[in-house]
Amino acid sequence: MRWEDQRDGRHVFLDGELDHEGCDRISVPLRDALATTQGTVVINLDKVPFVCSKGIWLLLECRHRLKREGRQFLVRGLTPHVRKTFETVGVFKAAPEWDA
Repeated sequence: MRWEDQRDGRHVFLDGELDHEGCDRISVPLRDALATTQGTVVINLDKVPFVCSKGIWLLLECRHRLKREGRQFLVRGLTPHVRKTFETVGVFKAAPEWDA
């Protein structure tokens, strides 16, 4: 995981599977990335081939936290498999702004 600050916010680039092990590996660094910026956070998943329920929960938890703070948490670069997973479990109903 890496991040860079751009004009439209902090962009966080994830790679590898967001399975249980992957989520455990990135949860603390991801929360640090959120805590050390004040604006919008954009998560890029174009190098993430798989997201399990724990990964979805982690992303939605981050979205909820930033939303409470009046900030945006966006997800971009969905691979076809991850997009299908999000559609199947109804993620876009909870976070319609991610379906871009």
